This record gives sequence, C-alpha cells and structure tokens, in this order.
Amino acid sequence: MYNYFMLVGRIARDVEIKTLEDGRNVLNLLIVVQRPFRNAEGEYENDLLRVTLWESTAEIVSDNVRKGAMIGVKGRIVSNRKTKDDGTNVYQTELVGERIVFFSNIDTKVEG
Repeated sequence: MYNYFMLVGRIARDVEIKTLEDGRNVLNLLIVVQRPFRNAEGEYENDLLRVTLWESTAEIVSDNVRKGAMIGVKGRIVSNRKTKDDGTNVYQTELVGERIVFFSNIDTKVEG
C-alpha cells in the first residue's frame, strides 16, 4: 500500500519556523497549487494547501525560500483524531512533507 502525495506550487506567504516546547522545529507552509483544468469561465483556479515540515527539512526550507518561491513537495498524508470536550470525535487530515525540491530562487514574486 502507498500513502504519499506530490505537489508543485508556490509559497503563499513568508515562512516562519517555530520551536516547540520539546525542542523540535516545525514549519507550516501554505502552498498555492494551480488546478490542471479550467473552470466554467475558462480560468484556472488554485488550491491553497497547508503542508507541515519537521526538523531538518523545516530548517532547510526556512533558510532557503520565501513567498513566491516555487517548490516541489513529496510526503505522506496523516489523519488525526481529536476528541472534543463534548465527547465527539473530529478528524483532521494533515499533509506532512518529507522531501523538498527547489524549482525557483527566493527572489521570485507571486501576485495575488
């Protein structure tokens, strides 16, 4: 069985690495990915996807990209279950990036 995703898109906002209480580094990226088809008006739409990076991958990305840079991300999909105060379960899907490819330099601008 396989559990992985691959995305190529642009960084939607400047990145900020965070250090958790346990000392691990985490980086949450917002990546704009263009859909491969046109809508009814003949325009391409975009999806805004959140990807979580950990430890050394987070550090490398934080040091080398900013808003507008084009990157490729390969990773896995994680489903988390949380129990709310009222006892109901909420499921959240997370994209965890494991490998990064840099397609453009950090000076690339994105409009929008």
